Amino acid sequence: MYEITADQQENRLYIDLSGRMDADEIDEAAQTTTEEAEKLRNEFNIVNDLSGFKPPSPEAAEPIQRAQGKLKEMGVDRVVRVIDEETNEVVLHAFERRSQNVGYSGESADSVDEAEQLLKEENIEGYAD
Repeated sequence: MYEITADQQENRLYIDLSGRMDADEIDEAAQTTTEEAEKLRNEFNIVNDLSGFKPPSPEAAEPIQRAQGKLKEMGVDRVVRVIDEETNEVVLHAFERRSQNVGYSGESADSVDEAEQLLKEENIEGYAD
């Protein structure tokens, strides 16, 4: 399952992925992600909640990286991935590796609230001002 929403006031994209998703669901979520991101201004931030997300099939890698590449082109600034003790390290490393392949890196937080707090902090080294 997934839920993806754009908060235009905060210029932030919220991506919540949970459970086990097949390649078609991942592709659909990737498409929705880029559609929602189109509602935002350049240098938008992303809160990507991966807590409870199970490792997707290898076929899911391509749509994820394609969406990450589009988000980079669209002007993503910072990405914070929400993880918990249940989040599989394979999931976290796969998302980070693919985002690095397209030119950005993510931060990690233990909750959506913590992610939002991180995004309020200014001038994080390595990210656009």
